[in-house]
Amino acid sequence: MNAREELLRTEKLSVCFQGGNYVQAVEDVSLSVYKGDKLCIIGETGSGKSIFLLSILQLLGKSAKVTGDALYRGQSLFSASPKELDKIRGGKISYVPQGSGNGMNPLLRNGFQVGEPLMAHCGFSKSEANTRSIELLRKFHLGREEAIAKQYPFTLSGGMRQRVLIAMGVSAEAEIVFADEPTKGLDEKRIKLVIEAFRELKKQTLVCVTHDLSFARSIASRVSVMYAANQVEMADADELFSKPLHPYTRDMIAAMPENGLQFNTGFAPAHGDEKVVGCKYRERCLEHDSRCLKVPPMVNVQNRQVRCWKYV
Repeated sequence: MNAREELLRTEKLSVCFQGGNYVQAVEDVSLSVYKGDKLCIIGETGSGKSIFLLSILQLLGKSAKVTGDALYRGQSLFSASPKELDKIRGGKISYVPQGSGNGMNPLLRNGFQVGEPLMAHCGFSKSEANTRSIELLRKFHLGREEAIAKQYPFTLSGGMRQRVLIAMGVSAEAEIVFADEPTKGLDEKRIKLVIEAFRELKKQTLVCVTHDLSFARSIASRVSVMYAANQVEMADADELFSKPLHPYTRDMIAAMPENGLQFNTGFAPAHGDEKVVGCKYRERCLEHDSRCLKVPPMVNVQNRQVRCWKYV
């Protein structure tokens, strides 16, 4: 894995929100994204997955305090000028927002929105961008692509809007595509269409956050697990789903419908604003001991990483 080309790296990236309540949304997350990766970041709602993505691109509000660093091809995104960031966002790293395609502008035609990154980052004329946008819509099998390009987002179903957003994300051929909860709010049929769309991204590197474990299993080559603002496990997808190491990962996979919805009975403080001493999963874990009163380090175990005292 070390021989692979590293495109993106975060170093002890942390995010806290200061206002009425202090919330630690992301805490000391360090990971690398390699060329060709299909990396899924999984975890329940409130674990910090989406905040992590937005912090890398500096898309959080003023109440967010971000520390650590994020580097694209060795260049710090946190020290880049606004002009440099504008070139990277959309041109080098694109972002597909969550919400059944609700991230589209309701006042602009679908084709224009797909082609806009080409005009902004690749020097395409409006006519050239429109032609290319129709080709991209065909790639994601929407049907009646020329008609859809002339229509507005409200004419499309949630699954169709989500695929149009993915087309927007790859139109300028960004090296890395960030996708935030792309199956949220979609039914099973539409989720299958989104899976097919992501499988079309053979050249792009993908970083996708999701709480849908079945979706992650379908598209991921590697998986990072987050719990209560912390990264707790990182492994190749096949290894993680067949032999999870962290108790949280194991409990989460056991609770999947195909595994019989096996829930443990522990108390579940899952969010970064919970004041838990030591391991944040301690009060929920059926295997905790006295060592868990201290925060466990992230350790290497057989070419994977896990944050648990069992493996120290």
